[in-house]
Amino acid sequence: KKQAKNQWKLGAMAPVSLEEFPPAEVLKTAIRDAIVNEKCAACPMAVRLGFHQSGTYDKSDNSGGSNGATMRFAPEATLDVNRGLGVMRCLLHDVKLQYPEVSNADIWALASCAAIQMTGGPEIPFAFGRNDAADGSSCPLGERLPKGSGDAAHLREVFGRMGFNDQEIVALSGAHTLGSCHVARSGYEGRWTGRGCGGARFDNQYFKNLMDLEWTTKKWEGPLQYEDPSGRLMMLPTDLALKFDPEFAKFASLYAADERAFFEDF
Repeated sequence: KKQAKNQWKLGAMAPVSLEEFPPAEVLKTAIRDAIVNEKCAACPMAVRLGFHQSGTYDKSDNSGGSNGATMRFAPEATLDVNRGLGVMRCLLHDVKLQYPEVSNADIWALASCAAIQMTGGPEIPFAFGRNDAADGSSCPLGERLPKGSGDAAHLREVFGRMGFNDQEIVALSGAHTLGSCHVARSGYEGRWTGRGCGGARFDNQYFKNLMDLEWTTKKWEGPLQYEDPSGRLMMLPTDLALKFDPEFAKFASLYAADERAFFEDF
C-alpha cells in the first residue's frame, strides 16, 4: 500500500541529486504564475491532471502511475478520458522551461498538490524524484481510470488496483469539490458545488451537497447523471455510490460534518 500511495503522488531524464532541486516553494510560485493569472484560473484542471496521471497505477505489476509523465505520449495522451488535459500540460511546460532539471512528472505532481493548497485545501507532503519516460512504450494499456457511470463495485475495483481502501476512496473523491464536468470532455455537464474554476475552493462542500441534497435523474439526451432540486448542481453515478453504499456512506457523512477530518484523510 505504501508503494501504491507513493505512485499516487504524481515521469528518460537522467537522475538528479535531490540537492540540485529548487525548493518546492519556489516551484509552487512558478506554478501559480502559470495556472492562475489574467488569462486563466486553472487549479481544478491541475488537480485533474494529477489524478489522471496517478490513477493509472497498478500495484500488481508496478505499471502506470505518475512516474514517467507518460501522458505526453500516445496512446495515453489521446484517450477520451484525458480530453482537455493538453491545455494544462502546455501551461506547465513553461515551468519546465524555467526549471529543466525538474522532471515533468515532478512538476505535474507538485502542481496538483499546489492547486489544492492554493484553493484553500491542506498542504500535501511532497518529495522529488520522479523521472520522465523517453517515449510512450510504458504508457499503461487500456483505460484504467474510474468511469463516471460506475457503481460501488467499480470504484472498489479501480481504486483497489492501486491499493486504496474504502475510506481512502471516499476521501480522494472529495476532490470533486473543485471544478466541473464539460460535455466536450467527459460527456457529462455541470458542477458539483456550483463554483466555476475562477471561484474554485477546496472544502467539504461536495460531501455536504452529496449527503444533504435530494438527487434525481437529469432529463436530457446525455449519459445518466443526477441533479439537485434547483437544477444547478450535478452528481455522477459514482458520486451517488458514495451516498448509498453503506460502507462508503459512513465516511461521506463524516466528511460532510467534519471538514478537518476530510482534510486530514485527504
